Amino acid sequence: MEYKVYNCNSYRIHTIKTDKFKNCSMEIMFRNKLVKEEITANNMLVDMLMHSSKKYPKRRDVAIELENLYSASLRGFSTRLGNSIMLSFVLDFLNPKYCEEGYLNDVLSMPFEMLLNPNISDNEEFDQRSFNIIKNRIKSDIESLKENAAKYAIRRSLSNMDDSSPSSYYMVGYMDDLESITPISLWDVYNNVLSNYVCDIYVIGNLDMEEVVSIIKKKFINRTIKQDKKELYVDNKLRKKYIDIEETGKYEQDSFVMIYNLDDLDTRERNFVIHLYNIILGSGGLTSKLYKYLREENSLCYNVSSMYQKYDNLLMIYSGIDAKDKDLCIKLVNKAMDEMINGEFSLDDLENAIKTVISSIKMSEDTQGGIINNYLFHDLDNLPLYEERIKEFKKVTKEDIMNVAKKVKLNIIYILKGEE
Repeated sequence: MEYKVYNCNSYRIHTIKTDKFKNCSMEIMFRNKLVKEEITANNMLVDMLMHSSKKYPKRRDVAIELENLYSASLRGFSTRLGNSIMLSFVLDFLNPKYCEEGYLNDVLSMPFEMLLNPNISDNEEFDQRSFNIIKNRIKSDIESLKENAAKYAIRRSLSNMDDSSPSSYYMVGYMDDLESITPISLWDVYNNVLSNYVCDIYVIGNLDMEEVVSIIKKKFINRTIKQDKKELYVDNKLRKKYIDIEETGKYEQDSFVMIYNLDDLDTRERNFVIHLYNIILGSGGLTSKLYKYLREENSLCYNVSSMYQKYDNLLMIYSGIDAKDKDLCIKLVNKAMDEMINGEFSLDDLENAIKTVISSIKMSEDTQGGIINNYLFHDLDNLPLYEERIKEFKKVTKEDIMNVAKKVKLNIIYILKGEE
């Protein structure tokens, strides 16, 4: 596997040459500081750009062209990464060696056609028909947010923790913001992305990467934006005393959430130790402490898990329980937490956690998206690459985990009760 970076002034091209896959992939990423009021418009813009363009004015035209390109696929999505928002456009395509001459140029041109020649009128506003389709789809997504009790409980617990924190933002969007978007205002959002967002382009596959870079340089515009300082981590404040919140919704199942701040983890703890702590505590399935105490021994729930949110400096515990069992549930979670501090877990538990992480890394190595993320986070956050990561996980000791356990501080206990 050969990795190279080409600095093109206003954007960078990252090439990963490998013969591991029969197909290839290109991901175009635009990144900027996250602004709550821009989330909904950014979501709409991503969908609009992937829906149609000047050359392909209808969604059917896009589908036909992708089919002609040997069933290539093109999709867009937005994600939050701590304090940043990422707008990603992904093209998956067949290795050109299986295709006729000129295929590589044609297929790589497709996403740039969609991005740089949007379906706008002479008045510089997006096509109204496409706009209405996308707006209604996003409206449906926002309205359906409450349908999933678990997801809604986690969102509400984060909002109650601190509704001004990026950790609490609803990345699906907000109805008030959606209603204020127009085809004309969306054009301003588009120009803001092209003018102010940092861009990185990742290409992976068994390709002539010099030819790939040459094609991209011809297709992509040279903008004025430069690479920025990366401020990824959200500063979620500690509480002197945790808060306890109860809310009610139209659900059959009660949902229980506990959120913890991770207080002053160093780089090694953040990248390695806390992952193993989390597996032993609650994300390790049937072998975790939380599963053992809440499900196996006390039958309080069908599922319980803990989630490490690295760029939010948070650890979350979720379970579907009966509200009447809340106090017992808290007591058992606290028991598990205290045992982690006191080292009441075996070396076999630690070894199994390490094996679980290494297995996950090796599975990630077998996907193009996983390999791209390997280099992406190495670039954004200086996260060691796969081989070095495996070595570092193997060095983690029981004492390391006990030290991290002392830095896990309760912020909020939240329960979403179903209406009787």
